[in-house]
Amino acid sequence: MSKPKRWRKPDQDSHTLGKPSPSLSPLAREQWEEVRRNEKSLRRYTRAWATAAHETEVLVKATESLHTKLENSGPVEGSVLAYMKTICKREAGQHRKKIAEQQQRALLVGDNTYLLDTEDSANAEDAVVLKEIRESLNEKLPLLRKVLSDQQYTVFLLAEAEGMNSTEISGALNGKVSPLAE
Repeated sequence: MSKPKRWRKPDQDSHTLGKPSPSLSPLAREQWEEVRRNEKSLRRYTRAWATAAHETEVLVKATESLHTKLENSGPVEGSVLAYMKTICKREAGQHRKKIAEQQQRALLVGDNTYLLDTEDSANAEDAVVLKEIRESLNEKLPLLRKVLSDQQYTVFLLAEAEGMNSTEISGALNGKVSPLAE
């Protein structure tokens, strides 16, 4: 059986939006329900900008922004779905930048792979695997650091550790690198 593509996310929760708040006006509630009915297509749209691994987190932030807008300012003028897509795209961009900043901070700290230690390891087998990965990275990352420029190293970490494609990496690094033609 083939492996699912990285943009496909199995077993996703449908309807993470929930019921509209009673404090919303009737028109705002209608708009919330319209977004809720179109959640599946909004998830696909968000996944295109944020990857499957980060889709839910980005969609949750976007719906929080929408709810705040509906509650504080009232209904959206025009299409609420177009408004929601704009929010999703913006949140995905901010999320990519946050990931890039985390990688940049890791560069400043150095190649201390002790950060791979997790307190919530499921079992002893996971601990052994993490130890092997840590030992392997302790040997290989310093070598990569010597042969790659800072920018190349950052791109490598974003691609390999975060699973980003060239377009996502370009966006995360504020266009400092050009995406390859895909």
